Amino acid sequence: MNLYIWGINGRMGQNIYRLGKEDSYWSNIAGVNRNNPVERIDFKADVVIDFSHPSAIDHVLKYCIDNQTPLVIGTTGFEEEGLLKIKNASKLIPILHATNMSLGMNIMFSLVEQISAMLQNKVDIEVIEAHHNRKMDAPSGSARTIVEAIEAGLGTKTKHQHGREGQCPREKGEIGIHAIRGGNIVGLHEAHFINDLETVKIVHEAHDRSVFAQGALEAAKYIAGKANGLYNMKNVLGLN
Repeated sequence: MNLYIWGINGRMGQNIYRLGKEDSYWSNIAGVNRNNPVERIDFKADVVIDFSHPSAIDHVLKYCIDNQTPLVIGTTGFEEEGLLKIKNASKLIPILHATNMSLGMNIMFSLVEQISAMLQNKVDIEVIEAHHNRKMDAPSGSARTIVEAIEAGLGTKTKHQHGREGQCPREKGEIGIHAIRGGNIVGLHEAHFINDLETVKIVHEAHDRSVFAQGALEAAKYIAGKANGLYNMKNVLGLN
């Protein structure tokens, strides 16, 4: 199997390339960037992994649709327009889109949904995420997915309170979302379910970026040969 990695210059791209080279499943691996566009690569991809930037999504989708190539998207920071493009493209090719590729993080998504369904409006809910000081988007894509999972458990959309400053008493039913940036933090996510007597806290901390790279490669193996449609890591991990 041949693999293209869009965003090869980034930390995730480099980790995926390194681990992919150690895996005999992949016959050829090439990185795509401004200095090495797809037109210069002398083999065709069987799967594409994208960890580049939201601004590159048009180019990535066009290549994959034109060549009928399955696509794994791990890039975060998409606005609604970008997400809609991905959804529409999944009608033409198989796409696996995930904000986090690790097993533990996807277990967390499932747990917070279950806890929210059980506790409903009996608790105040706060989500905290922390990443390295070079991360561009906030809150993280994984934090957004945690909030989506909480709302799925609650069965309703909620107000999102991003940080707190000045006179801002907590509104009933809102979800507080807080982002920390510093040093070389790989990724830390917490969901707090708080009432007057106790707190339930679900925490996931990544110790090495390789956990995401390995997940991306497993996702690429999974999506190869699948029917057109939009998939996620729950499909890969059998958590649906």
